[in-house]
Amino acid sequence: MPQEKPYAYSDKAALRRYVQECLHAADKELLKKTDEHICARLWQLTKLQQVHCVLAFAPLPQEVDIWPLLKKLLAESYCLYLPRICGPGIMEAREVKDLQELTPNHYHIKEPPVTAPVAADNTIELALIPGLAFSKDLWRLGRGGGFYDRYLCGSNAFRLGVTREIQIFPDIPHEQHDLRMQAILTEESYYK
Repeated sequence: MPQEKPYAYSDKAALRRYVQECLHAADKELLKKTDEHICARLWQLTKLQQVHCVLAFAPLPQEVDIWPLLKKLLAESYCLYLPRICGPGIMEAREVKDLQELTPNHYHIKEPPVTAPVAADNTIELALIPGLAFSKDLWRLGRGGGFYDRYLCGSNAFRLGVTREIQIFPDIPHEQHDLRMQAILTEESYYK
């Protein structure tokens, strides 16, 4: 079992390790229920009801399982985009019409085919963004590749962090190039 939740980390790598240990040790059934609640809260979110084009993510095992939400977005005719990795630290948003078309990349993240249409500039209105840790003052700690920071820099998309309450910290280390969220949604809270 991981040590008690620390309230100050100045080292991103140490915080990443700590969060991954916590998620590995967490009750999987409880995480599943938490993720279902997050999906329900996302679906009811006013911001989601106000947009048509959404950039989401294909969740990795330790991320919030938003597969039910992705299916619902497609069923309700939202324009759904998912990231496709193009190179080190570089991603693009490609349109998804059918989740069965997704295939895992070398990071084991399911992504759209290279033939899927690329999102035009400022098409995306809402970006649902995963992370290992988030702070109450809206900073995000990802896996260290800088993909979302680079892709969303200069975008008009509303940046919504999607995470569990156990991954929220009072403060997390961040640098000048890190992109701040505009809000964060958990099973319990909406930070803004």
